[in-house]
Amino acid sequence: MLVAGGGIEIRTWRVTLPFTEPSWDFEELSTIMHKVSADLGYIHASLNIAMESRFELNKLVNAFIESGSYLSIWVGNFNELNEYNTELFTNVLKKLVELNQWALSRRIAALIGDAILTPYYPDSINLGNNHGIALSILYPSELSNERNLRNDLTRVFRTAEDIGKEIASELGIDYLGIDVSLSPWGGEESVVNAIERIYGIRFGGPGTLSAIYKLNKAIWEASNQFKVTGFNEVMLPLAEDEQLKARAREGLITFSKLVKYTMTCVAGVDMVPIPSSQLSLIKA
Repeated sequence: MLVAGGGIEIRTWRVTLPFTEPSWDFEELSTIMHKVSADLGYIHASLNIAMESRFELNKLVNAFIESGSYLSIWVGNFNELNEYNTELFTNVLKKLVELNQWALSRRIAALIGDAILTPYYPDSINLGNNHGIALSILYPSELSNERNLRNDLTRVFRTAEDIGKEIASELGIDYLGIDVSLSPWGGEESVVNAIERIYGIRFGGPGTLSAIYKLNKAIWEASNQFKVTGFNEVMLPLAEDEQLKARAREGLITFSKLVKYTMTCVAGVDMVPIPSSQLSLIKA
C-alpha cells in the first residue's frame, strides 16, 4: 500500500496460508490457490516450510513452479541453522538453475530467527491460521528530513492504521497490524534515496551504518503507539531499489557491506544475485 500525502494507493492484495504440512496434497492446494488468486487479482504465499518438516525435493519444486506461489523455508532459529532445511533451501535453488527457472528464486526466502506474522513476501506465514488483515506500506518519498522524521513517520503509520482498522471492521475480521518496514519499489520509491536525503550521506560511504541504525531507531520509536507486526525496519533488497543498484555499480555497495549492515537491519541479505557456481557457499 502506497501512502502519499495522506492518501493511499493499493499496490497489491495478498493471501497468505499457514505452514504447509508434508501430508497435504500441497501441489493441488497451491494450484487451486493460484487459480482463485489470479481470478480475484491477488498474489499468494501457499508454500511455507517449517523446521523439521520433510519434503521431497522434486515434488516441492514442481508445485512451486506450477502454482505461481511464493515459498519460504524456515532454516534456523537465532542460535543455529537446521541442517535439513538449509540443505533443502540450497537444493531448491540448485534445482531451479538446472531447470533454467532461476528467475523464480526471487519468490523464495530463507527465514532465520523466529517465525513472524508479516505481509512481506516471500516470508509471509499465516501463524495461527486466522482470518485477519495486515498491511505493508510504501513510504520512502514521504520522509523529508531528519528534523521532521518523527512527525513524518507518525503521520504515515496513523494513516495506514486507520485504513487497516476500517477494512478489518467492515469485513468482520481481525486487525493484525502494520509491518512498518521501510521498503523500496523499483525506481519510484528508493530507501537509499531517503537515507541519503535525511542524513546527508552517500550510501555505502562513511556514515552509512550509523544512518541505517538511526533510521531504524526512529521507526521503532514512532511505531510504539501503533499495532505492528513483522520486521518493522529498514529493508535493503538490492534487486528492488534502483538507487541501491546504482551504488553497487559504483563500487560503494558490496556483498560484504550488505552482510555487515545486518548488524542494524536484520531482514538480512535480500534479493542479491549469486552466481550459480557459488550456491554451495550459501550455507556458510
